[in-house]
Amino acid sequence: VDIPSSLEAAIGDGALKVTKLRHGELFGIPESSPEASPFVGGPRRDPQIRDEYTMRSVRVDPTISASGTAMMGSTTRSSRLAVGEAAARVASKSAPLEEGSDVFLTSLNGVDILDSSDWSDEFKRCEEMMSSGAGAQLFKETFESVPDTERLTDWIATKWAPAVLRTYDIAGIRVGARPVYASKIGETTVEITWQKLVDFQSVTVGKMLIEISDDSIAAKRGPGDASAGYGSISLKPLAGEDVLVRRLADAASQAIEKGLAKKPAATKKPKPEPKKVVVATPVTTTVSSGDVVQAKGPASLESGPRTAGARRSSERARGKRRKSPPKPAAAAEESSDAFQ
Repeated sequence: VDIPSSLEAAIGDGALKVTKLRHGELFGIPESSPEASPFVGGPRRDPQIRDEYTMRSVRVDPTISASGTAMMGSTTRSSRLAVGEAAARVASKSAPLEEGSDVFLTSLNGVDILDSSDWSDEFKRCEEMMSSGAGAQLFKETFESVPDTERLTDWIATKWAPAVLRTYDIAGIRVGARPVYASKIGETTVEITWQKLVDFQSVTVGKMLIEISDDSIAAKRGPGDASAGYGSISLKPLAGEDVLVRRLADAASQAIEKGLAKKPAATKKPKPEPKKVVVATPVTTTVSSGDVVQAKGPASLESGPRTAGARRSSERARGKRRKSPPKPAAAAEESSDAFQ
């Protein structure tokens, strides 16, 4: 029995374009499940909200690219609800994605529900990356504005990056290259360096460049030491790169909470105009018999009971209270001597 080696070979002879939607470790309970609830273990005094309600933001990247392979790490997670909705949009061709694409979906922190425009923008960004070849961009978050770009850059370089590099996911890398330190380059750029030990010498094998602009924060992969043979950008993910990308999404949220950046204003959707109900004019088919009495016109000032000679009734006393007759005096009580 000839077993097909790929999905395209199993479906057809290769003439049919198959769109692939990949995902990470699935989490979440479907809404059709009887156990579906926003809370873990039911409502409590200190409720714990499920991840599918706190990780509603998504990111779609090309799988065969620098960013897509970075997201396909062992720690990458994807919500079942987000994957199902993305698959439905791809199958119904409502997503602006070319047929035969191979993309990867990952879930990020965020409580806002994505609407059709958000999904379209995410798929358009992925399509532009595949068409332009700009696959080295790992992350980008847009703000309304960044009041002080140098202050946000200092916070990324001195507070956020050292704390992330000390976490177990990064510090626990024992084999190969790993991110070692972060440094500030210029006024709006932070560089995270990957190094490995070769013949007791530290060699730079790659970098992550975090660039801060007036309205966004973006991260892209950079080359390593050209003299050691790492002068080109690697298409394979660097160790711990997916952890930094997910933590960078949290950093964008923390920057908004700390006042280092302003959250983009939500665009209000125009309200649909109410439908005008046209009332049909009633049509009667009744045929009158005999003489038709004409309807009287509106009443004029010259008509009324006064002009017909009627008089006003006699005036009545108003505002006077009728005095009740005095009550008879109570009889004197007989003394106790009367019975003696």
